[in-house]
Amino acid sequence: MKRGPLGALPQLSRNARRALAGVGVLAFLNALALVAQAVALASVITTREGLPLLAVAILARAALSWATESAAARAAAGAKEELRTQLLAKSFDRGPGWIADRGTAELSVLATKGLDALDAYFTRYLPALVTAVVVPPLVGAWILFTDWPSAVLIAVTVPLIPVFAALIGWYTEKRVRKAADVTELLSAQLLELVRALPVLTVFGRAKQQATAVRQIGEQHRKATMGTLKVAFLSALVLEIAASLSVALIAVGIGIRLVHGDMTLMTALVVLILAPECYLPLRAAGAAHHASEDGLEAVRRVAEVVEHEDSRRPRLPGGSVHVDNLRVLRRGGFAPDGVSFDVRPGEIHRLEGASGAGKSTTFQVLLGFLEPTDGTAFVAGDIAYVPQKPAFAALTPRAELELTVPDADDIEQVAREVVAEHLLDRRITDLSTGERQRVAVARALLRVRHGATVLLLDEPTAHLDPVTSRKVDKAIKRASATAAVVLASHREKEATEDETVARVVTEETRTERPKRLPLPWKGAALGVLATLAGIALTALAAHLIARAAEMPPILTLSVLVVGVRTFALSKGVLRYVERLVTHDETFRLANNLRAELWLRLVRTQRRDGLQRLVEDTDTVRDLVPRVLLPPVVAIGAGIATTVLFAFIDPAAALTLGGLLLAAGLAAPAVAVWTERRASTKLARGRRRVARDTINALAAAPDLIAHDAHHRVLAKLHAADVELAGQTRRQAFGTGAATAIVLLATGAAALVCATTGNPVLGLVPLALAEPLAALPLAAQQRRAMREASARLQFDAPERPEPARGKRIRLENVDVRWPGATEPTLRDLHLDVQPGTHVAIVGPSGSGKSTLFALLLGFLPPERGIVELPRATWCPQEPMLVSTTVRENLRMSGQHDDERLREALRTACLPEWADRLDTVIRPDQVSGGEAQRLALARALLHDADVVLLDEPTAHLDEPTARTLLDRLRRDGRTILHITHRPDEAARADLVLDLGTPAYR
Repeated sequence: MKRGPLGALPQLSRNARRALAGVGVLAFLNALALVAQAVALASVITTREGLPLLAVAILARAALSWATESAAARAAAGAKEELRTQLLAKSFDRGPGWIADRGTAELSVLATKGLDALDAYFTRYLPALVTAVVVPPLVGAWILFTDWPSAVLIAVTVPLIPVFAALIGWYTEKRVRKAADVTELLSAQLLELVRALPVLTVFGRAKQQATAVRQIGEQHRKATMGTLKVAFLSALVLEIAASLSVALIAVGIGIRLVHGDMTLMTALVVLILAPECYLPLRAAGAAHHASEDGLEAVRRVAEVVEHEDSRRPRLPGGSVHVDNLRVLRRGGFAPDGVSFDVRPGEIHRLEGASGAGKSTTFQVLLGFLEPTDGTAFVAGDIAYVPQKPAFAALTPRAELELTVPDADDIEQVAREVVAEHLLDRRITDLSTGERQRVAVARALLRVRHGATVLLLDEPTAHLDPVTSRKVDKAIKRASATAAVVLASHREKEATEDETVARVVTEETRTERPKRLPLPWKGAALGVLATLAGIALTALAAHLIARAAEMPPILTLSVLVVGVRTFALSKGVLRYVERLVTHDETFRLANNLRAELWLRLVRTQRRDGLQRLVEDTDTVRDLVPRVLLPPVVAIGAGIATTVLFAFIDPAAALTLGGLLLAAGLAAPAVAVWTERRASTKLARGRRRVARDTINALAAAPDLIAHDAHHRVLAKLHAADVELAGQTRRQAFGTGAATAIVLLATGAAALVCATTGNPVLGLVPLALAEPLAALPLAAQQRRAMREASARLQFDAPERPEPARGKRIRLENVDVRWPGATEPTLRDLHLDVQPGTHVAIVGPSGSGKSTLFALLLGFLPPERGIVELPRATWCPQEPMLVSTTVRENLRMSGQHDDERLREALRTACLPEWADRLDTVIRPDQVSGGEAQRLALARALLHDADVVLLDEPTAHLDEPTARTLLDRLRRDGRTILHITHRPDEAARADLVLDLGTPAYR
């Protein structure tokens, strides 16, 4: 892996190579403008001549600054676009197994937040780095030509800065990697919590997890602050070294002026140019930690991109061949010696109990998993229906269009599987059965358009008998042109007609931002650090002016001490300010994240991960960039204007007027020219982050259907649009920076005509605090929007009346955003100990009823009396930890109690695997359901809610499981699509009949 300030960037990014060349040319021109400005300014102060040259130099520097900022932002946008495309493309090439091992959340963070660190690298570090190579030699050569003693001092002290930077940089490299690891771990842990949020809420443990969320954030804060302490220490050393060096030069110039060894004009030129020899190196050191964050992301991208692709190519044809297939998993083989051949027109059913390796066989056929022994290959294009479908698009129609672009038979295919009415719904609003039908339609559409192999992993597990039969018929028709391999535990029954599901529109919530607290300690320290820099410039100029009068040397001693004091205090104050500000904002982010978790508990929002990670980080990053710059600029401007008022009231009026104009005009121009690009950029980044994690989560489905290329193309198009917004934002920021340089330059030009060096030089020192205002104005709206998403209204819901029975009278239930209630005028009276089977077509409101009983949905009207409930959901919501910790989500239990629950759930072989770390995609559907059931049975509650607990189980295991549950003695509400299971219940609630619609 390449090291150094550029790392692997030049090899990975063409935009990075272009940026190096472009910024180098601009840096050379800027050096010439610097020299011209210094000579002209000194001439104006001493002889009142050179005003035209000074005006031209000021204009040139403003234009060059504008061009540099725009070029750097363009390079950043282009490099991120290239690297994100390469990372995602290579991740899909390496397959879903590798993506799962690497971590979906971690990869998405690397592809989004990680690469976003390149913004700081290109806009701050790279220009400073190139400028540090170009400007000091050119400016130093001019100083050598003008005053060789000062040039010698610069030549001796300048090399110390990169040496210090390199030493501290080597020390911080490991810390930066550790901080990056903690950032990815933070996202992974929050993803697990969000995934388990519904069951944690049911088990009464969700609110307790606010402490865990706070602890995770605290770990991230400590790790990052440990890195920043060292990174900012580098900036402190560089700041002190540069400031003391300039102070020494100023003192040396003053002494030679006293002795008559140089002229005032020469002294002023050297004093103006000397800081420019240190400034680029100091700026590069200050931005070093930002460069490390960006380069660490580049290093991690390079590790992925440089790996060779090992996935098997697909062969033409239309057949499936499996011979003695064996795959080792958890100490046994599953499958163990499976053999079969399938050709178009044939349907092969994979038999075996849950956990026998049916899903693993599909993974091998898809090329996602290597067999331990035997052979398995597919000849032809594949259509695939997984056990747990995942989708990259927002609606079923968009998903089908993504799978087969320009298809004109989408409605026809959807009609075959009773999914036509689902096409324009949001996928996140679909029930599990509805999602299955969309997945089947997606696969059948591919068969219609050329796929010759159809793999189906329990496609009817969550469907009612009538819909299941229709889906089976559609699969049978597809087998005429495709070889079909089908895994299913279902038998075909038909008793009733399909009922249309609810219609849900886009959910809307009013989200109003609340005022964020200003980091006052950091703001105060920022004002003091800026004033120290201004005082250093003022005292150094005054020292030279007094020395030119050739007074006794002792009369300058106080000024010499003052120059050295402010040179030291400026660096120390800046270091403390950075640490305090970052610590304050990290603590603010932790508090916001913990409060947000409690809001998510009350609302069960589906976009919790984005809010917990993306929006919280946005607020954390933008608070110091948006709220602090105005305070610092106002404080520095007022203090400097007051200083000028004591020296020359007319100069004070000029300075105050120009500062006020720049402080108002620069932000206004930045906001106007970018045309809300910052807000669109923030929204675009959220959209790219959402689409990235959706694509990575849906990797198996996308790769199986060869649709990942189209997803990558859409993400690339979104990146191109983001790059355009970035360029527009940079244009506005660059224009505003140019206004700041023009205003401070004009103030220096006017005040220089007074002949006072202090009045002529100090305005130039105000460019730094004023330059932060335009970006602050641009990013203010983005910060407010992110803050609103974190602080949305989520009032506490009143607890329903608790009793031993379930009592519902005249109850209507509506999903947020639904056009009509899903359940209307519902009556239900269930006595303790009753076993209730809940039946009805997929989408008829069964899961809605459970959401009501669990407290996720409030009743729109009616009387509700509910006992304490436990829940086994359709999707098990397991997390990537040990079996023991998954079961203990329902409460603290000893190991023997856990083993007893596993045996009750028909998982006796898991009783000795409590320490086994599981990943949701490493267990079969039936095993995952039974683990979730064992977890539910452990919870102390009066009612057990079971949402199709036997959907992925063979008939004997399902029968045994339900017999054991009846002996539990608690009230059981059991959603099922199996008529034989409903027949054995004490009461059947049919949501497909008019009485319950």
